[in-house]
Amino acid sequence: MRICLYIATLLVIVCMNEILAFSGQPTKSNEIVKPSSRRNILKSGITAAAALVVLDQNADAAFGEDGSKQEPFRVILSVQTDRSTEKQDNLEIEVIPEWAPLASARFKELVETGFYDGSRFHRVLVFYVAQFGISSDKSKNQEWIFCERNCKSLPDEPRLMNNKRGTLSFASSGKNSRQTQVFINLVDNDGVPNFLDAQGFVPFARVVDNEKNWAVLDKLNKEYGIQESISGGMVGSVNQAKASFYGEEYLDALFPKLSVIKSAKII
Repeated sequence: MRICLYIATLLVIVCMNEILAFSGQPTKSNEIVKPSSRRNILKSGITAAAALVVLDQNADAAFGEDGSKQEPFRVILSVQTDRSTEKQDNLEIEVIPEWAPLASARFKELVETGFYDGSRFHRVLVFYVAQFGISSDKSKNQEWIFCERNCKSLPDEPRLMNNKRGTLSFASSGKNSRQTQVFINLVDNDGVPNFLDAQGFVPFARVVDNEKNWAVLDKLNKEYGIQESISGGMVGSVNQAKASFYGEEYLDALFPKLSVIKSAKII
């Protein structure tokens, strides 16, 4: 068993011993410990233990099965930006496990299983992000997004890189909710006006910085526009829940011109 798990277990044991120690009747009024204090001790210990477990998961993901450090690797997305032609453009991405080992490992797994093959850039917002990661195969969405067989949400991990132009982060809907959707920052989104760093989005990769790759991003279909959400924020017109449930049937019927990732390959 790894050292972090040992420490986590010890923290919980120590906290429980502290609470049990308070169970005896005090002899002086100033020795009385309020129940809330006991709860706080246990809560603090469990929180610290949970943090150690997450760190342990991060450490595991950063190293291979043989104990070697996970090195950066590159992925080619073959993108059909214009659906009226058969032409495909290559978008080259560099994944850097050191930035976010859990996210990097998840992205690699999704690429290797073909999850992104056929995925659309369903949310392209000018001067903001280009987002993909809903499979065109609804059966894959059932597994990865709706968790019918296995719940595959990632635990959160520390942010070591800013959401600068060209970086990739997993989208999320709250704590520990990263699954399959990824966005590319089209501008610097770390600060004003979008503050993605403060919202907890963790970059794990970046677009290889050359004119060819930026040209691919510039050609992504943007014509479906944006709409205002109930909360007042601006979101893509594609209903992500319907796209996930119905897959290609929904996307082709209502959004036939969306740019599509024909294949994703590790090189």
